[in-house]
Amino acid sequence: MVGQDSGTPPVLFVVGTAGAGKSSLVTSFQRWSRFLETDVIAVNLDPGAERVHYDAEFDVRDLISLTEVMTEYDLGPNGAQILAADLLASQAGDVAEQLHALTGEMMIVDTPGQVELFAFREASNHLIEVLGRDQSAIIYLFDPMLSRSPSGFVSQMLLSSIVEFRLGLPTKNFLSKSDLLDPDELEKILEWSERLEILEMALYDEAGGQRTEFAINQLRLMQQFAQSPGLTPLSSELEEGLADILTFAQAMFGGMNDARDGFASDIEHEKDVDDFV
Repeated sequence: MVGQDSGTPPVLFVVGTAGAGKSSLVTSFQRWSRFLETDVIAVNLDPGAERVHYDAEFDVRDLISLTEVMTEYDLGPNGAQILAADLLASQAGDVAEQLHALTGEMMIVDTPGQVELFAFREASNHLIEVLGRDQSAIIYLFDPMLSRSPSGFVSQMLLSSIVEFRLGLPTKNFLSKSDLLDPDELEKILEWSERLEILEMALYDEAGGQRTEFAINQLRLMQQFAQSPGLTPLSSELEEGLADILTFAQAMFGGMNDARDGFASDIEHEKDVDDFV
């Protein structure tokens, strides 16, 4: 069992830009983990979520209503999101107490849609501290459409590095919704993640000028400190890459002997059998 030797289960914060597939991943991972008989606690920290399709054992919307914040303080959606994050921080002790009362092998946390609301507000650092920094890590999702261009890919590399630096947590990068990419596009993006010199050449081919020079300088800095994103394909729809998340948690926090049992193909086989019966 992942994290079985600790009173606090490992916490995986799912982070990424709006539309990167954070809620879909939490939904898929919860369903998949149940097939493995792994007890995963799903948590929603996005007060602006209209609906979620997973069973949230803690939902921040039970404490903070974005609509009520907008009405009470006469704020627009963005201002209300920021204030909601600060209101959550003021209740971090109570939130942590409720989360610590939950039992499970792992906790997966759906963070707000706008990455800056989680990464750049002090509330997040406070919450990480009360949950246990040594038991926490980040699953960072790359948007597949933005990743198709060299400049878009580099932008996400930089944002992932900034989030990792800001929160100070181990980070694993995943290419979300990889099933939306054709095989050639997927191969190209994965090659960029593994061979930064290939990505540098692609940047030169895409465009010149000051922007390209800036991106290349950042790439060389990452190469100097060996900060390659180590991108892993992920499809919540096809349940591909979920075992890699579990393997990452195992490597960070210890646990299951074989985190790769129960791949999507096995799960689909079980579904087909159930449908037949």
